[in-house]
Amino acid sequence: MKLKRTLKLVLKATKDQQQILLETIEQYRFAYNYTCKIGWKAQICNGIKLHNLTYYTIRDKSSLPSQLVISARVVATESLKSAIKRKKKGLKSRCPESKNPAIRYDKRSYTVWLDRKEVSLATVRGRQKFKIQVPKYFEQYLDWKITSANLKYDKRGKKFFLNITVEKEAEEIKQIDFCVGVDLGLRKLAVVSTPDGKINKFFDGGHIRAVSERYYALRKRLTSKGTPSAKRHLKKISQKEKRFRRQVNHKVAKEIVSLVPAGGVIVLEKLKGIRERIRVSKKNRRWIHSWNFAQLQQFIEYKAQSKGVKVVYIDARYSSQKCSKCRYVSKNNRKDQSHFVCKSCGFSLNADLNASRNIAMSYLASLREAGTGSGMSLPVGCCQPAYCSGAIQHQLQAPSRREE
Repeated sequence: MKLKRTLKLVLKATKDQQQILLETIEQYRFAYNYTCKIGWKAQICNGIKLHNLTYYTIRDKSSLPSQLVISARVVATESLKSAIKRKKKGLKSRCPESKNPAIRYDKRSYTVWLDRKEVSLATVRGRQKFKIQVPKYFEQYLDWKITSANLKYDKRGKKFFLNITVEKEAEEIKQIDFCVGVDLGLRKLAVVSTPDGKINKFFDGGHIRAVSERYYALRKRLTSKGTPSAKRHLKKISQKEKRFRRQVNHKVAKEIVSLVPAGGVIVLEKLKGIRERIRVSKKNRRWIHSWNFAQLQQFIEYKAQSKGVKVVYIDARYSSQKCSKCRYVSKNNRKDQSHFVCKSCGFSLNADLNASRNIAMSYLASLREAGTGSGMSLPVGCCQPAYCSGAIQHQLQAPSRREE
């Protein structure tokens, strides 16, 4: 199993070098957009076909080195595959286009020396060497294997960032019979529980929601004004709110992973299509569409992997309507947002806590159905097929995420 991390480093460049980088990004943008245009028009997302249709034209019309032309085509191919797939499903889709793309580098187009704090990049003017800022926190990754990198220009801050991906092999840790279920919600950002109820942890979303509402009210006022200064302020608070949400998700993810010993399992609910499936009140509609629950799950995933904790995803439908004691399912079981009272056995519990236990128990029940077994005890009735989720998606590879 491989551990992957992304190091976000500031690139130091002289004025002449900055101009070279800007020119390289502009020509890379042309290569990416041209490939997307050709592919979208012909509805082609095959890399070899796109290479034959676009490579020589881009080489003639730009001074990009061949490796960056290929890189732009690879990135464009990935975008086209996603866009064409959505179109075939009947979903809203259009030709991919970028105004400020990130240049993807590989071992043929860049070299980095983290110990020397130096990097060599392929540009429209040949290879150029730059100094990079390596924070002390990132020194722990000096002995990791360096793979790809992305060069991104921040127009607002007028800075160049080089995001370097590093990886290393992780030791296989023996699995233990321990799992927690995590329920994500509106009032409580996350609720964590074990099937036996020995661990019950709430992450309140009240303060987070209050801050988000404050930003929303401020955005409304600034938007209504429409002055140049108001627009500048809108950009500023947009980044500020984004950092706030990211910091909160990092903190919550870290605390959740700390509850699970090495070799344990964290069970998360599949979020794909959840906004279309669930029904919420009008006042909660904006909240559920604005908070980035997927980012929280991603942070849990990569933090868990570094600790040797497995993360699995299950279909969590009916987890809010199901009794975690007798497994009886009914819409009437949930009295309101916070209270759960079973109409069959009379069992009462916090609704979100009940849902988190159901998520964990559905995972264990599906293991028994699959015949893999588990040493953990389950309440009577937990293995009834009608109530258990059959499909489990194991996520064993940590995605390339920003690190904190």
